[in-house]
Amino acid sequence: MRYLLFMSAILAGAMLLTIDANAQISSERRNCTGNPDVDWDQQIKSCTALIQSGRETAHDRAVGYGNRGNAYLAKGDNDRAIADYTQAVKLDPKYTVAYNNRASAYRAKGDIDRAIADYTQAIQLDPKQAVVYYNRGNAYRAKGDNDRAIADYTHAIQLDSKHAVAYNNRGIAYYAKGDNDRAIADYNQAIQLDPKYAAAYNNRAFAYRAKGDNDRAIADYDQVIQLDPKYTVAYNNRGIAYYAKGDNDRAIAGYDQVIQLDPKYAAAYNNRAFAYRAKGDNDRAIADYDQVIQLDPKNTYAYFHRGLANLYAGALPKALADLNQASALDPKDAYAALWRDIVGQRSNVPRDLPQAISTIDMSKWPAPVIHMFLGQMTPAAVLAAADNPDAKTKEGQVCDANLYSGELALRQGAKDDATRQFRLAASDCPKTFDEWLAANAELKTLGAAP
Repeated sequence: MRYLLFMSAILAGAMLLTIDANAQISSERRNCTGNPDVDWDQQIKSCTALIQSGRETAHDRAVGYGNRGNAYLAKGDNDRAIADYTQAVKLDPKYTVAYNNRASAYRAKGDIDRAIADYTQAIQLDPKQAVVYYNRGNAYRAKGDNDRAIADYTHAIQLDSKHAVAYNNRGIAYYAKGDNDRAIADYNQAIQLDPKYAAAYNNRAFAYRAKGDNDRAIADYDQVIQLDPKYTVAYNNRGIAYYAKGDNDRAIAGYDQVIQLDPKYAAAYNNRAFAYRAKGDNDRAIADYDQVIQLDPKNTYAYFHRGLANLYAGALPKALADLNQASALDPKDAYAALWRDIVGQRSNVPRDLPQAISTIDMSKWPAPVIHMFLGQMTPAAVLAAADNPDAKTKEGQVCDANLYSGELALRQGAKDDATRQFRLAASDCPKTFDEWLAANAELKTLGAAP
């Protein structure tokens, strides 16, 4: 089971529509602005009066619809916003800004394809608007199409070389593709353009962490916190970096700070529990998982992790109950099924792993591990199956092969072999993996040195 980390992102707002500057200014015109200077409800009232006055040109009525759409968008009424932007483009089919803003409303509704179509229309009408390329880049990134997102961010930067947010978001897209060096280069540029850009420091820290450079990551998180002492995500992520360095006390202090700032930040309780488990303090870990479950009663991972903490705290019935709940919430979770089998066997409970695999995708990892537990593969065959051309994937799968081979050997009474396998897992598994924690806990129970 992989330990899940929790991280950050960015969105674009609507562009403003403007009424003909040469037109006579009325109170309706002054208050139908489409921007936050005037109360949104007042804007809706004023724009409606302007639209219905019968005195306006088609262009200015289009602007009235567009700015009323901005007010509805700001209030979260996306359907009314879309209806108004649609009226605006009917009155003026070349109104680029209305297409852009309607796209933003579609994005807010989660209709990414329509958003992209509108951004594309706006670009065809005016190919020199950096913000529209930027917005479409965000939409492509939301679809997971990072290559098109990068192309659009690049267009935005070519049109506006000081577009710090476009550099930042292109960095996010490169990071998503696994290109940490290009991501860092873009975050560097964003920070150079805006030295107080806290999110860019935070995102650059992610990329440094992905490269294994936790010291630089921590330095960036420090910078974020200096810029914004209430930036809870930075405290949380700095804690993760300290944990990766083996500094559990500083990690816990970071999570304490998050919880102090936001007592409902479930990820911080989850992460602090992980650090407590690494210190062998299962009781405090269980208390933190209790808090996660109280905040989110359907959090599969909290039940799963609390089950493992209960296992190594010696509370087998509680461990099995938690793992059963994790499987009930997610019957497709192969790791929950494996640990239910491990804990069930230690509790003398009839096994149901052969039945559980009916809901698990046995075409992918960790299927070989399950086959091993069912007596259908040898540990050597599982280790061979763990090979993968991707180094990180291989590292995780080899970790699994060692840990679960040790669990099987322990079940079979082969303590020396189990100890050898657990030592391999403790040595080679990433410290953010449950298997690393389990290997160290098993070695402690066996009275063996890591």
